[in-house]
Amino acid sequence: MSEVIETVGWLIFAIWAAVLLPSAVTMSCRTLRRHSARLPELEPRPLVSVIVPARDEGKKIERTLRSLLASEGVHLEVIAVDDRSQDETGAVMDRMAETDARLRVFHVTKLPEGWLGKNHALHVGAQSARGEYLLLTDGDVIFAPQAIGLSVRYAVGRKIDHLCLMPRMVRGGYWENALVTYFGVMFAAGTFCWLVPTPCKRAYVGVGAFNLVRAEAYRQTGGHQPIRLDVLDDVKLGKLMKRTGFRQDLLSADDLVQVRWQESAWSVIRGLEKNAFASVDYSLAKLAILSLAGLALLLPPYAAAWLWPDGRSLGFVASLLLMHIVYAVLGHRLGGGWMVCPVLPLAALGMLFAFWRSAWITLRQGGVRWRETFYPLETLRRNLFR
Repeated sequence: MSEVIETVGWLIFAIWAAVLLPSAVTMSCRTLRRHSARLPELEPRPLVSVIVPARDEGKKIERTLRSLLASEGVHLEVIAVDDRSQDETGAVMDRMAETDARLRVFHVTKLPEGWLGKNHALHVGAQSARGEYLLLTDGDVIFAPQAIGLSVRYAVGRKIDHLCLMPRMVRGGYWENALVTYFGVMFAAGTFCWLVPTPCKRAYVGVGAFNLVRAEAYRQTGGHQPIRLDVLDDVKLGKLMKRTGFRQDLLSADDLVQVRWQESAWSVIRGLEKNAFASVDYSLAKLAILSLAGLALLLPPYAAAWLWPDGRSLGFVASLLLMHIVYAVLGHRLGGGWMVCPVLPLAALGMLFAFWRSAWITLRQGGVRWRETFYPLETLRRNLFR
């Protein structure tokens, strides 16, 4: 019996090591500053069209646009798309456009049939973009002046068609930081981020805060048309680019790109209401399998360390140390801080609750309701980009 316990413990450790260590190393070492520092300045500088869709972001959109317009070392145009806002978002965009010719504003007043709101807004912006590169972002992201210039230098220097940056999260409350950090761990591990730069088509990524794509490559894939009804627009854009054979990469932005995803722990859970069930293709079977697998790897190390406080649990204890160290390191890297380390199991259970809550709400109402628009589940399932 002791040998079985020891074998199971070290097997769980080996699985965690295979899943977590490559992600931790990739997210810690592959940073934009480090990888662009040795590349030459671009002459001439290509035009970059930044597309910013926003709906009811009146309190945040001005800060985002000002940070973009303050960019250095880059030839820039900013295309702001007001997607049926009910607040002052459109008015703020128009006022700022009057004082800076680099900013153009489009107002979407009606959503066409067969489109999700954000996907359509990005499509509208891309249709009028003149740049060699398109930067697709959100209306609440803050950019350092060097962020876009360094990103384009890296994309051109390394011949990357699609570059994603993992933003640093603006620190909020303790439990908010813990949940956001755990989501970052899930993202890094689940996307096999260390394989993204390779030709492996099963390893792809998309980041809503920073998707930089070469315009010609974007248009060759069909742009947002093939993913017009896919809730995971950022990730599916990455899948579309990788499947078409274009080169992709993922770097950590550190403090060059920052965003506060949500403003409380409960808001993090609610914020996943639209996307979480979609990430498993609206399949209860997939969600159940992934949930059970996650619990089978997460809970036994805690139980074993308590039940067998001797040599039999060494593999389980090693698993606990590895999980918490990686969680702390990524918490520091992503902005949540080292102090989230002790609450890893509670953050994991909270994220599990968020995913099942998303499934329950989606199935109960027969679709996804987001920003005052309802999308039937059957329509979403039928139009998944696989």
